[in-house]
Amino acid sequence: MRSTLLALLIVLTLAEGTAAQIRTDAEGRPIRDRTDPDLGGAVVEGIATSDSLWLRGASKQVVRFNRQTGERSVAALQVLDILADGPHLWALVGLDANQGVVRDLRDPDQPERRIYFEGSPVALFATNDGPGVLTTEKVLLPLADKWDRRPLAASVEPYAQVSALTDGMLFVGYNKGEWGGGLRRIDVSTGTISFVREAGANSCGGLISPDCTPVVGIITDTSTQGCILVGASLAHLSGRYGEVMRVCEDQISSVFADPLPIKPGSIVNRAGQTWPFNSLIATDDGWIAVGQNRFARSRNGTITTGDVPILRAWAGLQVSDPDDGLIFIEAACCWGSDTFVPYQMIAVPIGL
Repeated sequence: MRSTLLALLIVLTLAEGTAAQIRTDAEGRPIRDRTDPDLGGAVVEGIATSDSLWLRGASKQVVRFNRQTGERSVAALQVLDILADGPHLWALVGLDANQGVVRDLRDPDQPERRIYFEGSPVALFATNDGPGVLTTEKVLLPLADKWDRRPLAASVEPYAQVSALTDGMLFVGYNKGEWGGGLRRIDVSTGTISFVREAGANSCGGLISPDCTPVVGIITDTSTQGCILVGASLAHLSGRYGEVMRVCEDQISSVFADPLPIKPGSIVNRAGQTWPFNSLIATDDGWIAVGQNRFARSRNGTITTGDVPILRAWAGLQVSDPDDGLIFIEAACCWGSDTFVPYQMIAVPIGL
């Protein structure tokens, strides 16, 4: 669950011919700049259980919703990241610019772990021993009552997607929109940082170019030991690109890309264009990539595509009914013209 605020704030134009579920006010005029009183201008990420829905907002607040009644309560303030880990929901909470705590929002009896950032916080990441923390200067691994601080050979930037600890490596991806982003690999034992990419004929050639490829999600590849799956996507001007790739050490291979149908005379629906999506998250049996109106889902290695379910008003949000272990939520809305109003969707997995 590694979506970032930066990704949510990048305005993506969408493919021609897409039928948007336009939000209107009582007079039928398109809604503008919708803001939730607790979550702010966007929902960044979330998880669900049988009785609760937990959402992290652009406001840096985590809000818990009772799934039966819709009642909401603010679970934490100044939350920089969250990480679902079995029965735990870890939150990285900033106390000030230099320190914070890692707290279990689902089990208040779990002791908090104080952390001194030594740089700016980037994200939580999963390890076999509990949540780790990546900062711009160090990797912090959990020990029994302290942190094992591993310095980086060079600084990394904040606002990143970060993988689970994978064979002693962390993979860090950035979404910089039309300016790319790319993927980096951190060797935790040495602190060295290297780009992971397939070289091409020019700076935008090959796979996962740091100059041209925004990364919108990184998850563990449960089907292949020691590998990760990377979601990369961009919708900018007339360009459309979306792809899920498997990364195993230095080997990159394409797992999924859905070519757009070609329409004569269209600058969008032309050869070489693929369906763009906003996020890639793990599910209990694979993964799901979600765009504005469509999704692609892999279940035990079989990939299918479908339409995002119809949303309904609930607890101040626009949400779907539970759909095969997922809840779809309108994460951000609304911009665009008076006749076309894009919005952003996310999928929230329903766990234990």
